[in-house]
Amino acid sequence: MITSIALNLRSQRTNYHQAINSLIFWDNCMPKRLIQMLNQFGICTSYVFQINGVKSLSQSASEMAKEAANNSLKIKMLPYDNFNWMSNVWESSALHKSQTHDQVSALLVILPTPTGQDAKTITAIPSFKEKAGTWHKINPRILLTDIIPSKSDNDAFWNNAILHVQNIIFEDLKAIQPLKTEEYYLPTFDQEQGSTRGNMIVLEHYFGKVLAIPKKTFEDTMFTVLGDRLTVAHDHAAQDQHSVDLSPYAFDHLSSLCMVGGIMHYEMNYISALSRNFWGSDGSLDPVSLSTFHKLLPNCAEVNSHKINYYAWMRFLDVILQGLALSASMAVTKTSSLNALESIIQSDSKLLAKIAAAVVDNLLVQPLDRLEDLSIKKISGETRGHPTFFKCYNYANECMEILHNIIHDWPSSYAEVAFNGMFFNPHGWKEDFKPTDLHVEHLNNHIKERAHGSNASPSVLEKIVPAMGYVQNLTDFVFEEMGVEDLNQHHSHVKQKTDIAIVIHHMQAHNIFDFAQDKKSLHTVIDLYRHGLQCVGGLNERHTNISSVTTNETEDEIINETELKTVEFTLGTVDEDWNDVESGYDGQETF
Repeated sequence: MITSIALNLRSQRTNYHQAINSLIFWDNCMPKRLIQMLNQFGICTSYVFQINGVKSLSQSASEMAKEAANNSLKIKMLPYDNFNWMSNVWESSALHKSQTHDQVSALLVILPTPTGQDAKTITAIPSFKEKAGTWHKINPRILLTDIIPSKSDNDAFWNNAILHVQNIIFEDLKAIQPLKTEEYYLPTFDQEQGSTRGNMIVLEHYFGKVLAIPKKTFEDTMFTVLGDRLTVAHDHAAQDQHSVDLSPYAFDHLSSLCMVGGIMHYEMNYISALSRNFWGSDGSLDPVSLSTFHKLLPNCAEVNSHKINYYAWMRFLDVILQGLALSASMAVTKTSSLNALESIIQSDSKLLAKIAAAVVDNLLVQPLDRLEDLSIKKISGETRGHPTFFKCYNYANECMEILHNIIHDWPSSYAEVAFNGMFFNPHGWKEDFKPTDLHVEHLNNHIKERAHGSNASPSVLEKIVPAMGYVQNLTDFVFEEMGVEDLNQHHSHVKQKTDIAIVIHHMQAHNIFDFAQDKKSLHTVIDLYRHGLQCVGGLNERHTNISSVTTNETEDEIINETELKTVEFTLGTVDEDWNDVESGYDGQETF
């Protein structure tokens, strides 16, 4: 550092240190005048060098993205989304005014190739053509049967549910092995993306101009596009409109693109449906309604059923789930405190799996038929503590589409890769997994940080965005190596132990898992396990009959709740002792 300051501009080789400092300052949005002052001290490069360096790095990053996109040994995915920002002017005039910009951000993501397979075989167009439109050719009842969870699906869910409960009791038992996702930031595009025509332009721009992929490549290679539900719908509409194009190239028809929805938007739709069905009234006396927990837990103002705050709802539901799992564990072990539960588990390492299995089998995950088989139902009427199932067209539509694609329309090898591509790990850290579409939202926020000031413009963002990923990685690496990150860990992350303790105390006070004290709720339960298939198909199988005539009724009106059959039941006392529950799945119950 001292040598670099002393020599300052006399030797370019000693100024690598100053260049690194300059990039780190740029990543942290240090003001221009501070950069100029520190440059005079010899600590960093000049502001002009900093801007030119970022621009040069962006050009290099764009070339690397092109190289990766044209590498036939890699499986490529293009996640993209729109973002809005306003360029402000301090003094308006006839030629200068504040202006709103509607732009698109995008990434090039390289999906990991499964061991023992090659990218060319997985993305080969002939394998897609063999299965194209399969779900339109199969009998509708068979289609619906295919997407209903099979025994292997139930086994996997059962095992994962047990592992999840174990992780809640004792953290970090089994974590997903971290793998850094290969990604490239692409230049922003000053183009609206709220229409089908806008999405056509966006796809043609990124694949044709930015990544410079030859048209002939699309004749034998499938590419993946990821977006939210509206983006996927527009992309499908663009493919339909281009299907009549007379061009001999597949790229002009957009037929070599597979659309995948972002998992964060699946979660948002699920939370939206969950909040409407489980919220209850403000004066609800049900101790396990979401409105009750909302009033019980402090600082939950951002949790509401009208406008979904993703992070607030995830924290809120996580607290309730952990409270449920721990309360259930205390119920099956007949303990009254977490310390007593911990003592039992520590006495025998094998007990943890048995307790988790008992919790899942008898308290948390209960198909209706299995409750009947175990003679747990005692009295009529829906009881406190058992979930009511709900219907939501948006959520169902997204789930149906991805299930049909994975099971029917996509080759099995590609389906696994595309599904795994819905998750992202930008740093390769164990705790850094996130939905890919959420990562794009983070990119949008990062870009907007650069969009402040009178000099911000779409052309400026286009020149600097490709460098942002590399500069951010540089900053993270330097902070980690120099111990800066450790110095800032004195302030621990926000814990939810108090929130969980409040939930556990509430559940114990209301005897949530004491089935002998169950009371009837005021509404009945829709038995979707037995009649869900009919509901999914719609009245007269309208949703599954390809030749049916479209009516003016909306999708949500087709499924009339009054026509659904209901079942009255309650949860009874589990007779078998938790310690005798085997940690295996008999697979005999009916779903």
